[in-house]
Amino acid sequence: MKKTITLMSILVSTMSFAQFPTIQATNQIPAIGDTIKYVDANTFGFNPDGTGTATDAVWNYTGLVTTGNIDFFYVDPLTTPETDSFPSANIAQGNSNQAGYEYFETTPNSINRWGYSSTSSLYYNNSFARYTFPITPGVIQAETYTGTMSSLGAGEDSVTINNGNYQANPDAFGTLSLPALVLGGQPEVFDSVIRVHVTESFVINAWIVGTPAVSVTVTDDYYFYFDNETQEPIVIFGTTTDSQGSAPITVLRYQQVTGTGTGSNTNSVNELNETSFNLYPNPSTSEVNVSFTESSERRINLISLDGKVIETINTSGTNAQFNVSDLTPGTYFVEVTTNGQKSMKRVVVK
Repeated sequence: MKKTITLMSILVSTMSFAQFPTIQATNQIPAIGDTIKYVDANTFGFNPDGTGTATDAVWNYTGLVTTGNIDFFYVDPLTTPETDSFPSANIAQGNSNQAGYEYFETTPNSINRWGYSSTSSLYYNNSFARYTFPITPGVIQAETYTGTMSSLGAGEDSVTINNGNYQANPDAFGTLSLPALVLGGQPEVFDSVIRVHVTESFVINAWIVGTPAVSVTVTDDYYFYFDNETQEPIVIFGTTTDSQGSAPITVLRYQQVTGTGTGSNTNSVNELNETSFNLYPNPSTSEVNVSFTESSERRINLISLDGKVIETINTSGTNAQFNVSDLTPGTYFVEVTTNGQKSMKRVVVK
């Protein structure tokens, strides 16, 4: 069951509705083969509210310290072990840190949840929207649901999900800054970010002879920070708790992607004199060619996201080539130094 609650009256006192940013479906609906790369970060001192007002928030997260990596990837559900349990799903999401998949049914304007399979699997009786697009500040998406779970191993007859409540509230928008992609670079700036505050709770009941022998309430309190030009949230922060007193599980992760804001320093990676050389093919799976219009003594560095120089070419010609076939897929940078002047461009290795 779904309902929409409008809260425009809260915000119109400060700016007109026409000025609100929105998150459109164009860059948000996943496709089979997509991979979204996140890095986990230390949560110490993290403030999900930032500074400023709900209509002009500033989230300065340039000081985040990474603690690990996690990739989320989308596959055809027919290729997964539990595909028969989710016949309406048209895409499944896995990740690099744990086994199993979450199953979705996508439409042109929504991402709908059907459940997940792992060491403990969950099956919703009806799908419900994780997100409906466009996401607009002040328009709340509210859902209710029920479902079943795989056995808890406690001798129960069945396990059900009851009183599921999901609410996505786009409660603020503004400018968000992330750490620079390269060592010594400028922060990545996104100036039309919408924060979505997601709260979810449900009750797990384990039934024995018609009686709920075990009843546990699970609660999620999460913040998702969306940029219209970037697929999936650029920052995720939240905590999961339960009524049994288990240790809270807190997540903070962000995407290492180039800022899309007008405040970015030419895409925040010091891409100076960007017309001084060309890169091709880009993306690449085997080699990256670097070409120049004029001959000159120059140094060309291939650099990883963490600032490590992978390879250096010294040349006075108009062409050079890097072999990238053995590199881990991801974003890299080609830095050219000519007469003390540096230029830099991104290249994607697939």
